[in-house]
Amino acid sequence: MNTQDKIINNLGVQLANKSIECANYKAYFEEAQEQYNALLSVLESDKDLMDLFNEIKNKNEGAN
Repeated sequence: MNTQDKIINNLGVQLANKSIECANYKAYFEEAQEQYNALLSVLESDKDLMDLFNEIKNKNEGAN
């Protein structure tokens, strides 16, 4: 295998690895987005729960 073939092969492997990494991050993001949407839906369905959430969130932000 000559130098040019080695370079092309190496670039192909790097591209494949980056593509897999990107696909993994996209899948993780989509799962997190689904969980976020489910949580938001629950909070929005109950005003008292949303008020409690915001109260605790504000306390936590003030503590930092």
